[in-house]
Amino acid sequence: MLLYDHEVIIMSSKVQVNIDPELKQSAENIIKEIGLTPTAVINGMYKQIVATGKIPLSFSLTSRQRAELELREVSKKIPVREIKTKEELEEFFNED
Repeated sequence: MLLYDHEVIIMSSKVQVNIDPELKQSAENIIKEIGLTPTAVINGMYKQIVATGKIPLSFSLTSRQRAELELREVSKKIPVREIKTKEELEEFFNED
């Protein structure tokens, strides 16, 4: 941190990591659902590590948020069926 005429200039540096793309997406979905950003979580985790000398810092979803997120993730795997005619629509609703 630098001080110039009562102004505070905060210097920052980047942390670059290699991570599995699916893990990254799943984690970012949870982070977003909580209302945070990946940067906020990483900064918070680093501050907690320094303050306590321990890992990890824990943020969590409510049970309902977790269930909704899991439902969205599972629904992405369900095949989409295009219905173009009235007959196809009736057939769709008459399936077991």
